[in-house]
Amino acid sequence: MSIFSLLSQKPWMADQAAIDDNHIGRSSSHPLPRVALYVLMAVIGVLFSLFSVAYIGRMAYGDWRILPEPTLLWFNTGVIMLSSFAFSRATINAREGDIKRTREYLLLAGVLTFGFIIGQLFVWRELVSFGYFVSTNPSYAFFYLLTALHILHLFGGLIAWLVVTYKSFIPQKETSDFSLKVNLCAIYWHFLLIVWTLLFVMLLLT
Repeated sequence: MSIFSLLSQKPWMADQAAIDDNHIGRSSSHPLPRVALYVLMAVIGVLFSLFSVAYIGRMAYGDWRILPEPTLLWFNTGVIMLSSFAFSRATINAREGDIKRTREYLLLAGVLTFGFIIGQLFVWRELVSFGYFVSTNPSYAFFYLLTALHILHLFGGLIAWLVVTYKSFIPQKETSDFSLKVNLCAIYWHFLLIVWTLLFVMLLLT
């Protein structure tokens, strides 16, 4: 194959996969949306890792104050776990072609996610009422920053959830594409659950 033919390839186009399969080896078996999601999660993971390192490093300064963790955080953690479980059930039902049950679990997952977000806002409200303001101490600022970033990424996921849930109300001629979208939402929610669990443990231990 000449260098010009190699440079003219368009690997993002569907027909390119068929061309690639004629060569030695085959094109990737992972759908492009799945690969894109993995890249996104890697970027998000790096972002939270950097903030966590900064958080731990800032603790060494003498002005650091311990922020009490409201009991509501435990409840919120349970809610997001249930939301992730609901997405798992939605994925299973989508693979089996049971759109009705998939829709029910998608709606449940969305409601639980909104419940988690509202619960986090109540945590902020409780902390503010006790005088733990963002500007009061770096530890307080880090808490609000990390939880806000997590909520922001949940809102991003809710956009995809809205699209997938809307599609669940439309008759599906081919369920494989719909099943993939549900599965990607579930993967993203599992990932954000892991992120929140690690953040919560870090906050508890420090």
